[in-house]
Amino acid sequence: MNETSSGLRASSEALQPIGSRGLASVLASMALLPLPVLHASQPGDDLASRARTYLEKRADAPAFSAAILIASRGEVVVREAYGMADFELAVPLRPDHVFRIGSLTKPFTAAAALRLRDEDRLELSTSVCDFVLRCPSAWRQVTIAHLLGHTSGIPDLFGHLDAVPAPATRAEVDRVLEEVGELALESSPGASYAYSNFNYVLLGYVIEVIAGKSWESFLLSDVLLPDVMPDTRYDDVWAVVPRRVHGYELENGELRLTRYTDHAAYAAGGLRSTLDDLRRWSDAYWAGGIVPKATVAQAVTPGLGSYGYGWQTTQHFGKTVHNHTGGMRGFASHLAFYPGEELLIIVLSNVEDENTKGTACDLAALAFAPEAVPSPGIVMEQWLERANEERCAVRQE
Repeated sequence: MNETSSGLRASSEALQPIGSRGLASVLASMALLPLPVLHASQPGDDLASRARTYLEKRADAPAFSAAILIASRGEVVVREAYGMADFELAVPLRPDHVFRIGSLTKPFTAAAALRLRDEDRLELSTSVCDFVLRCPSAWRQVTIAHLLGHTSGIPDLFGHLDAVPAPATRAEVDRVLEEVGELALESSPGASYAYSNFNYVLLGYVIEVIAGKSWESFLLSDVLLPDVMPDTRYDDVWAVVPRRVHGYELENGELRLTRYTDHAAYAAGGLRSTLDDLRRWSDAYWAGGIVPKATVAQAVTPGLGSYGYGWQTTQHFGKTVHNHTGGMRGFASHLAFYPGEELLIIVLSNVEDENTKGTACDLAALAFAPEAVPSPGIVMEQWLERANEERCAVRQE
Protein backbone atom coordinates (compact mmCIF):
# COMPACT_ATOMS: atom_id res chain seq x y z
CA MET A 1 0.00 0.00 0.00
CA ASN A 2 1.37 3.41 -0.96
CA GLU A 3 1.13 6.62 1.03
CA THR A 4 1.19 10.06 -0.56
CA SER A 5 2.29 13.26 1.07
CA SER A 6 4.46 16.29 0.51
CA GLY A 7 6.14 15.47 3.83
CA LEU A 8 9.63 14.22 4.60
CA ARG A 9 12.47 15.65 2.53
CA ALA A 10 15.77 16.28 4.28
CA SER A 11 18.20 18.76 2.75
CA SER A 12 21.84 19.29 3.64
CA GLU A 13 21.10 22.91 4.51
CA ALA A 14 18.31 22.00 6.95
CA LEU A 15 20.13 19.14 8.66
CA GLN A 16 23.20 19.65 10.82
CA PRO A 17 24.84 17.06 13.05
CA ILE A 18 22.67 16.42 16.09
CA GLY A 19 25.35 17.61 18.44
CA SER A 20 25.65 21.04 16.82
CA ARG A 21 22.03 22.08 16.77
CA GLY A 22 20.33 19.59 19.04
CA LEU A 23 17.96 16.76 18.34
CA ALA A 24 14.91 19.03 18.31
CA SER A 25 16.12 20.95 15.28
CA VAL A 26 16.68 17.74 13.33
CA LEU A 27 13.22 16.48 14.22
CA ALA A 28 11.72 19.77 13.10
CA SER A 29 13.18 19.09 9.67
CA MET A 30 11.89 15.52 9.69
CA ALA A 31 8.35 15.63 11.06
CA LEU A 32 6.68 12.26 11.43
CA LEU A 33 4.60 12.40 8.27
CA PRO A 34 3.81 9.72 5.70
CA LEU A 35 6.63 9.29 3.24
CA PRO A 36 6.07 10.97 -0.14
CA VAL A 37 5.40 8.74 -3.13
CA LEU A 38 5.57 10.01 -6.70
CA HIS A 39 2.32 10.58 -8.55
CA ALA A 40 1.78 9.43 -12.11
CA SER A 41 3.93 10.95 -14.86
CA GLN A 42 6.62 12.13 -12.44
CA PRO A 43 10.28 11.01 -12.69
CA GLY A 44 10.69 7.49 -11.42
CA ASP A 45 7.47 6.14 -12.87
CA ASP A 46 9.35 3.87 -15.28
CA LEU A 47 11.52 2.56 -12.46
CA ALA A 48 8.47 1.95 -10.27
CA SER A 49 6.68 0.10 -13.07
CA ARG A 50 9.70 -2.07 -13.83
CA ALA A 51 10.24 -2.78 -10.13
CA ARG A 52 6.65 -3.88 -9.63
CA THR A 53 6.80 -6.16 -12.67
CA TYR A 54 9.96 -7.77 -11.29
CA LEU A 55 8.62 -8.06 -7.73
CA GLU A 56 5.29 -9.50 -8.85
CA LYS A 57 7.23 -12.15 -10.74
CA ARG A 58 9.29 -12.87 -7.62
CA ALA A 59 6.10 -13.10 -5.58
CA ASP A 60 5.03 -16.10 -7.65
CA ALA A 61 7.45 -18.09 -5.50
CA PRO A 62 5.68 -19.07 -2.24
CA ALA A 63 8.80 -18.46 -0.13
CA PHE A 64 9.36 -14.86 -1.29
CA SER A 65 8.46 -12.52 1.55
CA ALA A 66 9.92 -9.02 1.69
CA ALA A 67 9.21 -5.34 2.19
CA ILE A 68 10.82 -3.08 -0.40
CA LEU A 69 11.51 0.66 -0.52
CA ILE A 70 13.09 2.52 -3.43
CA ALA A 71 13.68 6.27 -3.24
CA SER A 72 15.06 8.23 -6.19
CA ARG A 73 16.45 11.73 -5.62
CA GLY A 74 14.58 12.11 -2.35
CA GLU A 75 11.21 10.79 -3.51
CA VAL A 76 9.80 7.36 -2.72
CA VAL A 77 8.90 5.52 -5.91
CA VAL A 78 8.25 2.07 -4.43
CA ARG A 79 7.10 1.20 -0.90
CA GLU A 80 5.49 -2.22 -1.00
CA ALA A 81 5.45 -5.63 0.60
CA TYR A 82 5.06 -9.12 -0.79
CA GLY A 83 4.51 -12.36 1.08
CA MET A 84 3.31 -13.00 4.61
CA ALA A 85 3.96 -11.57 8.05
CA ASP A 86 2.54 -14.84 9.42
CA PHE A 87 2.29 -17.72 6.97
CA GLU A 88 0.28 -19.90 9.38
CA LEU A 89 -2.42 -17.29 9.90
CA ALA A 90 -2.16 -15.98 6.31
CA VAL A 91 -1.46 -12.42 7.51
CA PRO A 92 -0.11 -10.44 4.53
CA LEU A 93 3.13 -8.55 4.92
CA ARG A 94 2.82 -4.73 5.02
CA PRO A 95 5.40 -1.99 4.35
CA ASP A 96 5.12 -0.76 7.97
CA HIS A 97 5.94 -4.11 9.57
CA VAL A 98 8.88 -4.49 11.94
CA PHE A 99 11.87 -6.71 11.10
CA ARG A 100 15.10 -7.75 12.75
CA ILE A 101 17.82 -6.10 10.68
CA GLY A 102 20.84 -8.10 11.87
CA SER A 103 24.18 -6.67 10.79
CA LEU A 104 22.51 -3.63 9.27
CA THR A 105 22.95 -2.53 12.90
CA LYS A 106 26.69 -2.00 12.25
CA PRO A 107 26.36 1.38 10.46
CA PHE A 108 24.54 2.68 13.56
CA THR A 109 27.25 1.41 15.91
CA ALA A 110 29.97 2.87 13.68
CA ALA A 111 28.15 6.22 13.64
CA ALA A 112 28.05 6.14 17.46
CA ALA A 113 31.81 5.58 17.68
CA LEU A 114 32.53 8.30 15.13
CA ARG A 115 30.22 10.67 16.98
CA LEU A 116 32.26 10.17 20.15
CA ARG A 117 35.40 10.85 18.11
CA ASP A 118 33.90 14.06 16.71
CA GLU A 119 33.09 15.16 20.26
CA ASP A 120 36.76 14.61 21.24
CA ARG A 121 35.78 11.82 23.61
CA LEU A 122 37.47 9.05 21.64
CA GLU A 123 40.51 8.73 19.38
CA LEU A 124 40.34 6.08 16.67
CA SER A 125 44.04 5.40 17.27
CA THR A 126 43.38 4.42 20.90
CA SER A 127 43.92 0.81 21.90
CA VAL A 128 40.85 -1.30 22.61
CA CYS A 129 42.71 -2.45 25.73
CA ASP A 130 42.30 1.03 27.22
CA PHE A 131 38.60 0.21 27.67
CA VAL A 132 38.15 -3.56 27.84
CA LEU A 133 38.70 -4.90 31.35
CA ARG A 134 40.23 -8.30 30.57
CA CYS A 135 41.91 -7.43 27.29
CA PRO A 136 44.69 -9.89 26.34
CA SER A 137 48.07 -8.22 26.19
CA ALA A 138 48.51 -9.37 22.57
CA TRP A 139 45.62 -7.09 21.63
CA ARG A 140 47.34 -3.92 22.84
CA GLN A 141 48.11 -2.84 19.25
CA VAL A 142 44.48 -3.18 18.17
CA THR A 143 42.85 0.24 17.80
CA ILE A 144 39.27 1.43 17.52
CA ALA A 145 39.86 2.02 13.80
CA HIS A 146 40.83 -1.64 13.40
CA LEU A 147 37.57 -2.72 15.04
CA LEU A 148 35.53 -0.42 12.80
CA GLY A 149 37.14 -1.74 9.62
CA HIS A 150 37.28 -5.44 10.56
CA THR A 151 41.09 -5.46 10.42
CA SER A 152 41.78 -6.10 14.12
CA GLY A 153 43.10 -9.64 13.78
CA ILE A 154 41.11 -10.55 16.92
CA PRO A 155 39.53 -14.02 16.70
CA ASP A 156 35.77 -13.82 16.29
CA LEU A 157 34.56 -14.86 19.75
CA PHE A 158 30.95 -13.94 19.03
CA GLY A 159 29.88 -17.57 19.19
CA HIS A 160 31.40 -17.89 22.67
CA LEU A 161 29.01 -15.32 24.14
CA ASP A 162 26.01 -16.64 26.00
CA ALA A 163 22.65 -15.02 25.37
CA VAL A 164 22.28 -12.29 27.98
CA PRO A 165 20.23 -9.09 28.16
CA ALA A 166 21.93 -6.30 26.23
CA PRO A 167 22.93 -4.33 29.37
CA ALA A 168 24.79 -7.41 30.63
CA THR A 169 26.89 -7.86 27.47
CA ARG A 170 30.01 -6.15 28.84
CA ALA A 171 30.08 -8.54 31.78
CA GLU A 172 29.61 -11.45 29.39
CA VAL A 173 32.51 -10.24 27.24
CA ASP A 174 34.64 -10.02 30.39
CA ARG A 175 33.67 -13.60 31.27
CA VAL A 176 34.64 -14.91 27.85
CA LEU A 177 37.95 -13.02 27.82
CA GLU A 178 38.82 -14.36 31.25
CA GLU A 179 38.02 -17.84 29.99
CA VAL A 180 40.21 -17.62 26.86
CA GLY A 181 43.11 -15.96 28.67
CA GLU A 182 46.06 -14.60 26.72
CA LEU A 183 44.56 -15.24 23.31
CA ALA A 184 46.82 -14.43 20.37
CA LEU A 185 45.76 -12.45 17.33
CA GLU A 186 45.07 -14.26 14.07
CA SER A 187 46.85 -11.58 12.06
CA SER A 188 48.68 -8.33 12.66
CA PRO A 189 46.30 -5.39 13.21
CA GLY A 190 45.59 -3.62 9.93
CA ALA A 191 47.17 -6.37 7.82
CA SER A 192 44.07 -8.15 6.57
CA TYR A 193 40.28 -7.93 6.45
CA ALA A 194 38.16 -10.49 8.29
CA TYR A 195 34.50 -9.63 8.90
CA SER A 196 33.80 -10.17 12.60
CA ASN A 197 30.74 -9.65 14.76
CA PHE A 198 32.99 -9.63 17.81
CA ASN A 199 34.73 -6.47 16.56
CA TYR A 200 31.41 -4.64 16.80
CA VAL A 201 30.52 -6.21 20.14
CA LEU A 202 33.77 -4.71 21.42
CA LEU A 203 32.82 -1.35 19.88
CA GLY A 204 29.55 -1.48 21.82
CA TYR A 205 31.59 -2.17 24.98
CA VAL A 206 33.86 0.82 24.28
CA ILE A 207 30.90 3.12 23.57
CA GLU A 208 29.32 2.22 26.90
CA VAL A 209 32.53 2.87 28.84
CA ILE A 210 32.99 6.31 27.28
CA ALA A 211 29.35 7.39 27.20
CA GLY A 212 28.59 6.18 30.72
CA LYS A 213 25.32 4.66 29.56
CA SER A 214 24.16 1.59 27.69
CA TRP A 215 24.91 1.22 23.98
CA GLU A 216 21.20 1.37 23.16
CA SER A 217 20.68 4.47 25.32
CA PHE A 218 23.52 6.24 23.54
CA LEU A 219 22.05 5.33 20.16
CA LEU A 220 18.68 6.70 21.22
CA SER A 221 20.11 9.97 22.51
CA ASP A 222 22.83 10.66 19.95
CA VAL A 223 22.49 8.53 16.80
CA LEU A 224 18.89 7.54 16.20
CA LEU A 225 15.99 9.93 15.69
CA PRO A 226 13.58 8.36 18.20
CA ASP A 227 10.66 10.71 17.55
CA VAL A 228 10.62 9.81 13.86
CA MET A 229 12.03 6.30 14.24
CA PRO A 230 9.57 4.82 16.76
CA ASP A 231 10.15 1.24 15.67
CA THR A 232 13.96 1.15 15.78
CA ARG A 233 15.08 -0.33 19.07
CA TYR A 234 17.11 -3.22 20.41
CA ASP A 235 15.19 -6.35 19.52
CA ASP A 236 14.04 -8.19 22.64
CA VAL A 237 12.91 -11.45 21.08
CA TRP A 238 10.58 -12.26 23.99
CA ALA A 239 8.79 -8.90 24.13
CA VAL A 240 5.42 -8.36 22.48
CA VAL A 241 6.21 -5.87 19.72
CA PRO A 242 3.34 -4.40 17.65
CA ARG A 243 3.66 -5.19 13.94
CA ARG A 244 6.78 -7.34 14.34
CA VAL A 245 6.65 -10.16 11.84
CA HIS A 246 7.44 -13.84 12.34
CA GLY A 247 10.74 -15.15 11.01
CA TYR A 248 11.17 -18.20 8.78
CA GLU A 249 13.88 -20.28 7.18
CA LEU A 250 14.00 -22.71 4.30
CA GLU A 251 14.67 -26.39 4.81
CA ASN A 252 14.78 -28.61 1.73
CA GLY A 253 12.92 -25.91 -0.15
CA GLU A 254 10.09 -25.63 2.39
CA LEU A 255 9.40 -22.81 4.81
CA ARG A 256 9.91 -23.61 8.46
CA LEU A 257 9.35 -21.53 11.57
CA THR A 258 12.64 -20.14 12.80
CA ARG A 259 13.99 -21.54 16.05
CA TYR A 260 13.72 -18.47 18.23
CA THR A 261 16.51 -17.89 20.68
CA ASP A 262 17.81 -14.73 22.28
CA HIS A 263 20.28 -13.65 19.59
CA ALA A 264 22.52 -11.64 21.98
CA ALA A 265 23.73 -9.73 18.91
CA TYR A 266 24.11 -6.42 20.77
CA ALA A 267 26.02 -3.74 18.81
CA ALA A 268 26.89 -6.18 16.02
CA GLY A 269 23.35 -6.96 14.92
CA GLY A 270 20.71 -6.46 17.58
CA LEU A 271 18.38 -3.79 16.20
CA ARG A 272 14.90 -4.10 14.76
CA SER A 273 13.47 -1.52 12.36
CA THR A 274 11.14 -0.74 9.46
CA LEU A 275 11.40 0.56 5.91
CA ASP A 276 10.22 4.01 6.96
CA ASP A 277 12.55 4.31 9.96
CA LEU A 278 15.55 3.26 7.89
CA ARG A 279 14.64 5.67 5.12
CA ARG A 280 14.32 8.59 7.54
CA TRP A 281 17.64 7.79 9.18
CA SER A 282 19.32 7.31 5.81
CA ASP A 283 18.10 10.70 4.60
CA ALA A 284 19.50 12.34 7.72
CA TYR A 285 22.77 10.41 7.65
CA TRP A 286 23.73 11.12 4.03
CA ALA A 287 22.75 14.78 4.46
CA GLY A 288 25.13 15.14 7.42
CA GLY A 289 22.39 15.23 10.03
CA ILE A 290 23.70 12.39 12.21
CA VAL A 291 27.44 13.04 11.93
CA PRO A 292 29.08 15.74 9.78
CA LYS A 293 29.48 15.11 6.08
CA ALA A 294 33.24 14.91 6.49
CA THR A 295 32.72 12.06 8.96
CA VAL A 296 30.33 10.34 6.56
CA ALA A 297 32.98 10.63 3.85
CA GLN A 298 35.51 8.96 6.14
CA ALA A 299 33.05 6.21 7.08
CA VAL A 300 32.42 5.25 3.45
CA THR A 301 36.05 5.43 2.31
CA PRO A 302 36.83 1.80 1.46
CA GLY A 303 39.70 0.07 3.16
CA LEU A 304 40.62 -3.59 3.06
CA GLY A 305 37.72 -5.73 1.90
CA SER A 306 36.12 -2.59 0.43
CA TYR A 307 34.92 -1.90 3.97
CA GLY A 308 35.08 1.50 5.61
CA TYR A 309 33.63 2.22 9.03
CA GLY A 310 30.26 0.46 9.08
CA TRP A 311 29.78 0.47 5.30
CA GLN A 312 31.02 -1.47 2.32
CA THR A 313 31.78 0.80 -0.63
CA THR A 314 32.14 -0.73 -4.06
CA GLN A 315 31.05 -0.40 -7.67
CA HIS A 316 27.78 -1.87 -8.93
CA PHE A 317 26.80 -1.27 -12.55
CA GLY A 318 29.73 1.13 -12.79
CA LYS A 319 28.23 3.26 -9.99
CA THR A 320 29.57 3.87 -6.50
CA VAL A 321 27.37 2.26 -3.86
CA HIS A 322 27.53 2.33 -0.05
CA ASN A 323 25.78 -0.71 1.37
CA HIS A 324 25.43 -3.23 4.15
CA THR A 325 23.72 -6.59 4.47
CA GLY A 326 22.15 -8.11 7.57
CA GLY A 327 21.33 -11.67 8.46
CA MET A 328 19.69 -12.90 11.63
CA ARG A 329 17.84 -16.10 12.47
CA GLY A 330 14.59 -15.84 10.50
CA PHE A 331 15.46 -12.53 8.84
CA ALA A 332 17.60 -10.90 6.15
CA SER A 333 18.14 -7.26 5.17
CA HIS A 334 20.06 -4.99 2.83
CA LEU A 335 20.41 -1.23 2.42
CA ALA A 336 22.15 0.27 -0.62
CA PHE A 337 22.70 3.95 -1.39
CA TYR A 338 24.07 5.18 -4.75
CA PRO A 339 25.24 8.72 -3.92
CA GLY A 340 25.81 9.94 -7.47
CA GLU A 341 22.30 8.99 -8.48
CA GLU A 342 20.72 9.57 -5.04
CA LEU A 343 19.13 6.15 -5.25
CA LEU A 344 18.23 4.35 -2.02
CA ILE A 345 17.11 0.71 -1.97
CA ILE A 346 16.04 -1.12 1.20
CA VAL A 347 15.04 -4.79 1.28
CA LEU A 348 13.78 -6.39 4.51
CA SER A 349 12.77 -10.05 4.55
CA ASN A 350 11.37 -12.39 7.19
CA VAL A 351 12.87 -15.39 5.40
CA GLU A 352 16.44 -15.96 6.57
CA ASP A 353 17.52 -17.47 3.24
CA GLU A 354 16.36 -14.55 1.09
CA ASN A 355 19.30 -13.06 -0.82
CA THR A 356 18.44 -9.46 -0.01
CA LYS A 357 21.62 -8.09 -1.57
CA GLY A 358 20.90 -9.90 -4.83
CA THR A 359 17.34 -8.58 -4.82
CA ALA A 360 18.58 -5.03 -4.15
CA CYS A 361 21.01 -5.34 -7.05
CA ASP A 362 18.26 -6.58 -9.37
CA LEU A 363 16.23 -3.50 -8.40
CA ALA A 364 19.24 -1.23 -9.00
CA ALA A 365 19.67 -2.80 -12.41
CA LEU A 366 16.16 -1.64 -13.25
CA ALA A 367 17.41 1.91 -12.83
CA PHE A 368 20.83 1.56 -14.45
CA ALA A 369 20.59 -1.34 -16.90
CA PRO A 370 16.93 -2.38 -17.26
CA GLU A 371 17.71 -4.54 -20.28
CA ALA A 372 19.81 -6.77 -18.03
CA VAL A 373 16.88 -7.74 -15.79
CA PRO A 374 14.83 -10.75 -16.88
CA SER A 375 11.59 -10.19 -18.72
CA PRO A 376 8.50 -11.98 -17.39
CA GLY A 377 9.13 -14.81 -19.84
CA ILE A 378 12.49 -15.80 -18.34
CA VAL A 379 12.59 -18.53 -15.70
CA MET A 380 13.12 -16.57 -12.48
CA GLU A 381 14.59 -19.53 -10.59
CA GLN A 382 17.49 -19.72 -13.03
CA TRP A 383 18.03 -15.97 -12.84
CA LEU A 384 18.22 -16.05 -9.05
CA GLU A 385 20.82 -18.82 -9.06
CA ARG A 386 23.47 -16.39 -10.31
CA ALA A 387 26.09 -15.21 -7.83
CA ASN A 388 25.77 -11.72 -6.37
CA GLU A 389 28.94 -10.68 -8.16
CA GLU A 390 27.11 -11.20 -11.44
CA ARG A 391 23.77 -9.76 -10.29
CA CYS A 392 25.45 -6.64 -8.90
CA ALA A 393 28.15 -6.01 -11.50
CA VAL A 394 26.14 -5.83 -14.74
CA ARG A 395 27.42 -2.85 -16.72
CA GLN A 396 25.84 -0.88 -19.52
CA GLU A 397 27.78 -1.16 -22.79
